[in-house]
Amino acid sequence: MNALTHTTKEKELFNSEIQREYINTALSQNQSSTVKQLMHYVAPIQVQQRCLDVLTIFIENTALFSVPIIDEQNIPVGLIDRGRLTEIFFKPFARDLYHKKLIGEIMTTDPVIVDINTSIDDLANITINAGMRHMADGFIIVESCVYVGMATGHKLLEEITQRKQQELYFLAHYDQLTGVPNRLLFKDRLLQACRQAKRSNQPFALIFVDLDRFKQINDTLGHSFGDQLLINFATRLSSSIRESDTVARLGGDEFVIILQNLAHVEHAEKVASTIVDTIRQPMLIFEREIQITASLGVALFPKHDDTVDGLIKKADAAMYDVKENGRNGYAIYSESYDHCQIDRSIETELGMALNNHEFSLFYQPQINLASHQLMGVEALLRWHHPKRGAIPPATFIPIAEESGLIVAIGEWVLHEACRQHAEWIKQGLPHLRIAVNVSDIQFRRKDFCTRVEKIIQDTGIDPKYIELELTESVVMTDPLQTVITLNELRLLGIKLAIDDFGTGHSSLSYLTRLPVDKIKIDQSFIRNIQDNPANEVIVRAIIAMGGSLGLEMIAEGVETLAELECIKRHHCQEVQGYYFSVPMPAEKFQDWHHNLMKH
Repeated sequence: MNALTHTTKEKELFNSEIQREYINTALSQNQSSTVKQLMHYVAPIQVQQRCLDVLTIFIENTALFSVPIIDEQNIPVGLIDRGRLTEIFFKPFARDLYHKKLIGEIMTTDPVIVDINTSIDDLANITINAGMRHMADGFIIVESCVYVGMATGHKLLEEITQRKQQELYFLAHYDQLTGVPNRLLFKDRLLQACRQAKRSNQPFALIFVDLDRFKQINDTLGHSFGDQLLINFATRLSSSIRESDTVARLGGDEFVIILQNLAHVEHAEKVASTIVDTIRQPMLIFEREIQITASLGVALFPKHDDTVDGLIKKADAAMYDVKENGRNGYAIYSESYDHCQIDRSIETELGMALNNHEFSLFYQPQINLASHQLMGVEALLRWHHPKRGAIPPATFIPIAEESGLIVAIGEWVLHEACRQHAEWIKQGLPHLRIAVNVSDIQFRRKDFCTRVEKIIQDTGIDPKYIELELTESVVMTDPLQTVITLNELRLLGIKLAIDDFGTGHSSLSYLTRLPVDKIKIDQSFIRNIQDNPANEVIVRAIIAMGGSLGLEMIAEGVETLAELECIKRHHCQEVQGYYFSVPMPAEKFQDWHHNLMKH
């Protein structure tokens, strides 16, 4: 471990402790506050003192409401309040009757007596249990049983009310997990920053910060791990800025930073760059070292916008452009980023698309080159938005994966494809293999195999006609668990294919360790292959080595006769692409198949 990593970890641990102490102080004052905060000194009266003398004390001190009574050892034995004493002496002939009586004979003998270290909450409970009249009389405070002062019920109520208001303010304005300002306080501070910047004519910056792939970390390592990661993340952000700046959490893994009073706008870019580098440093959580990255978007006031909502939208758009271009970086807002706002609204609408039946499946045929027979179809997801029309999968699939909606969507795709397969059989179509793509997030779920098995049972499909397609990146992540899951799927009778092969960093020799049946050569190698010798060499090598491993091979994205002839020369078994057919809905596929059989 290098010195920088060590220093960063020490600072993180230190800042995390400060953060926790701050939160605990703000939310737990009711546990640490004691009656000492309420105490004021009232000169006590000896138990042997005459009642008339005590009455004189009350007459001379009109602010005095009650007085403690003590014995010779300064230990409190009772309490006398103004109301009780004056009530006695207002009666006819009272002075004649009581002028020799001692205060000990008429005092209240059961006052509330508490130690100086008693918490305010405990005092409140004692008062309730002892009777609310003690709120009026007040409380005697002792230290080592010796009288030291008193507290009034009014002061107790005032303290409880004030503390409750502070606690409610904190709950309303600060994030309970990380202790940084929440969305409500952030909006207020951003509004104040806009007003101050207009008065001082000095720019400031708003930075949107999003932790990359947080959902996957949360799902894989657990919510406790994820919570601690967010705490550490907030600490790193706070340590990267000045005390006069603001870090706030909007929710989930989204944070924002307000950089006020910028001498030069370039300072915002330097801060963003520093944050990206700081976040990348190894982080120790529960004795496990991990590395994370973040995507940042920067909007400047007034250069990019001079309103609260405008700055938020533009910083958000810049951040999402970073997401689209590989994450782990920052971007200063540009007008070209405005399309990202459409993507953000898509996330909300994506969550409702399933319930609104806006998804459908299109099917693209897969042809055996030797026999010219239809071997199967690939089920491809399509989204027809009621207002936007057809939204490309390249637009909504990444958003679905980032938000976690891909799990429910992917499960629907598999169920619908299997249901459609059964429907085709009823209509007289042959038993075709049906290929379905599986996302990394979906595949990594512990109950994935169980859910697949349930879909098989619900739809009645023979599992040998299901082919699940996984990308190289999926099978190369956590190889041990990958093999376990793939074997479980194989036991169900399902076929497995590696999709987009050649775009990742795996090798064919690596595939010998995986229980897979087929390789799909990525269309980027097929496109214009006849004019690209390098791609042709790669494809030829993949087909030859795949064949030696007993794997089936399919080339996707075949669009022209020239591409098809080149693939044929290298003895690829199957092809798929626009040359044979575009993807089509289920009812059109039936017509296409009917025409195919005529020829």
